[in-house]
Amino acid sequence: MKIATMMICSFALASCATPPNLETNQSAGDQNQASAISRDVSQATQLIDDRWPASPDLLPTTDGEIYLGNLNSQINVIRSNPALKQRMTFKVTLASLLYQRFQIEGRVEDAEAARDILEGAHSDPQFGPADHLVFAKILLGFHDFEAAQRHVDMAEAGGSPATSIAAARAALDRALHLPVKGRHRATGVSGNYVDAVQHAAELLNEGRLADASEELQRAQALYRDSSPFPLAWIHVQQGIAFLRYGEYEQARTFFAAAHERFPQYFLATEHLAETEGLLGNHQRSAQLYREVTAQNNQPGFWYGLAQAEAELGNVEAAEDAAQRASSGYADLLARYPLMYADHAVGYYLETSDPARALELATLNFEHRQDLMAHLALAEALMGNEQADKACEHVNAIRDAGYAPPEISLEGDLLACASD
Repeated sequence: MKIATMMICSFALASCATPPNLETNQSAGDQNQASAISRDVSQATQLIDDRWPASPDLLPTTDGEIYLGNLNSQINVIRSNPALKQRMTFKVTLASLLYQRFQIEGRVEDAEAARDILEGAHSDPQFGPADHLVFAKILLGFHDFEAAQRHVDMAEAGGSPATSIAAARAALDRALHLPVKGRHRATGVSGNYVDAVQHAAELLNEGRLADASEELQRAQALYRDSSPFPLAWIHVQQGIAFLRYGEYEQARTFFAAAHERFPQYFLATEHLAETEGLLGNHQRSAQLYREVTAQNNQPGFWYGLAQAEAELGNVEAAEDAAQRASSGYADLLARYPLMYADHAVGYYLETSDPARALELATLNFEHRQDLMAHLALAEALMGNEQADKACEHVNAIRDAGYAPPEISLEGDLLACASD
């Protein structure tokens, strides 16, 4: 199972390794678990119909090109007007717009520009509580958790609504720690599409694919706006859920729906490219990877293109893409080691540098101890033939009450025997 598939935020950059399966003994308990997983996958698959995922004809939203064009126009208007750029309201607005464009297109330069604007503005007395929360969100994307926490604290001290503070602290907690099992069920049924997606993520990590899929389906029903981005995001989450279970056809259904609705959304394009490759459609995979590398130049996507070109026998193109991936990761890790360490683990395992993978996974785990960090470190430890240590992290996840597919599927590398 590819650990980096879990990275469903906008920094999901790497194509990860699938090392050889470990030898496993099939006990009665294993057979029961495999049967339960099979039933769960079947139930999730049965939800797919002409309304799930909803097509643009069934659930219309703004055309992706028009939506992105409007976003670009807003950015350009502020940037081209010196008077507007000096006003705090427009500084924060510009940073928010740039960060949204980063989330859509995946260009790190937009995230950097957003961060730099607020870095230069946050000491101004006019920088208000809501502005601190915007900055905290951007800093969270850079994995600068301590700085993000400070700005949440300043927002709270400045009188931000309790609900906004709670949401910001919950986002930080999810990034840093194993989640508290059942948090959403303890606080009631999620009432908006964002809460529904977060609840689905929790259910998925409990090993409840069908329940997670129902919650994502509900998220689609709760969405009532014109932007194509949130619906494409919801469909990508469902695609990732199926991808984590190795159900590539079902995953493609949702990635294709997201790509049809919002072809400018880089995660939809990249995941569709990955899935087409897994299904053996290397020509289509290469085409999509070329689109997304032209869009944002991320090294993980260059590596995906290298694999697709190699499958097609395009030796020179594969070598060129592989070199771009290598130099790209070296550059990003030099500039933002904490931000990109987790994404690069799978790349270095796949390219036969397990020591580097373990170094990065360890760095990441020292910085954060969420579920993804445990899984990435476990995978790196397995890649370095340290199975006992890897299984300590797997069992830490189990002890917290979670059963994500990466540690549950029969024969998977991380399906360690329970203590």
